[in-house]
Amino acid sequence: MNRRLYRPWLLLLLSAALLLTLLPRGARVQAAPTDEIINFTVTVDVNDDASLQMLYHIDWKVLYDGGGSEKLEWINLGVPNRYHEDIKPVSSTVDYIEDFGNELHIYLDRGYGKDEVVSVEFSMTQDHMYQIDRFVEGETVYTFTPAWFDDFSVDELVIRWNAEQAGAWQPDCQQEDGYLIFRESLSPGGQFTMSVVYPNDTFGFSPDRQASSGGDEYETETDWDPYEPDHGSGLSDLFEILLGLAFLFLLIGIPIILVVKFFKWIFSGVGFGSEKQTEKKIKRTKIEYYANCPSCGAVREEGKDTCPYCDRSMIKSEEVVEESQIEKPERYTKNGTYRYGDSPNTYIHVNVINVPVSRPHSGGGSHRPPRSGGSSHHSSCASSCACASSCACVSSCTCACACASSGRAGCSAKDFFKEDIHEGRVRIESKRDHNS
Repeated sequence: MNRRLYRPWLLLLLSAALLLTLLPRGARVQAAPTDEIINFTVTVDVNDDASLQMLYHIDWKVLYDGGGSEKLEWINLGVPNRYHEDIKPVSSTVDYIEDFGNELHIYLDRGYGKDEVVSVEFSMTQDHMYQIDRFVEGETVYTFTPAWFDDFSVDELVIRWNAEQAGAWQPDCQQEDGYLIFRESLSPGGQFTMSVVYPNDTFGFSPDRQASSGGDEYETETDWDPYEPDHGSGLSDLFEILLGLAFLFLLIGIPIILVVKFFKWIFSGVGFGSEKQTEKKIKRTKIEYYANCPSCGAVREEGKDTCPYCDRSMIKSEEVVEESQIEKPERYTKNGTYRYGDSPNTYIHVNVINVPVSRPHSGGGSHRPPRSGGSSHHSSCASSCACASSCACVSSCTCACACASSGRAGCSAKDFFKEDIHEGRVRIESKRDHNS
């Protein structure tokens, strides 16, 4: 009897030991980053035809070069989609650029070694970046997520978006020299998304040139390295790992899940005649600012609540308003701060939260939660996209984002040697070639 009681625990310990043994070394010890992005700035101006004129600037620092033999010679940078043109190198550090649709291969003028910083700059015209009537009828939304880096951090990400005629934007940001300035720092794999809203008659918006979710993304099955040796045991190792995880889940995970669900059922009251749901609560605050500081007379800066000179509050009045007290309340259903009416100093600040409520259980049939007004926004990007560096933008709308990576002498480029990817690629020569 004792031997039978101990067998499950012995099997569990053996499975855990096997799992740790089979895990790749890289999964247990995270490698030190080889590079660092000191600054990543994208300047955006909206053209009359609603396309975007974009200027990219990247300060890229090499932290490790393999002892001098693997210097940074090229950069693989993701761009929103394949609908771009007029790609032009701006800095002399760019030798030439190859266009692969969702990604650009930027070849540098030389190899850069440890502790060197290379500043890369290029421009292009980008289209298919907006969605008409996406949230509110009569308004068009641009959503943009710059490229991100799986293996190293971005000390400073800056998006400079021309503020002329912009009606609203998210998240909150500062304004400098006529531009909305979005700033963020990113950890490895981190992403940042912003959006700007315009009235539909501001630019030449066309339904045929909206951001769409079909056919523009790299297929994830092409994520392979043509220079990496093919180890036949890889699939079998993976199968063994998955088998061990499945066993542990069956042995431990399912009982824990059942116990947790039981206690949730008890404490939520569902089993005693009621069930928990949530309701969408919208709090709208009407804020009126002084045009000039009442203390020193300085002009209020856009987006600032206090005077930059004397630190006096610039808020003239602030009150929570009901939906019936404002015009066109359907415009104010998403988190953010929006200009209200014709006054340049009056805004509506919107805060949306989901509040749990208890409803009596109806006994027969299913009980559905109440529908909330407005459209749902599953994510900040515009469709699911992924690239060869195995990062993904997971959403259900068009993806204005892509991954990024770098190349070294002796290192292998991923996913760029298949015939279907090379078809139609465009090579853009360097600024240095144009000047010579």
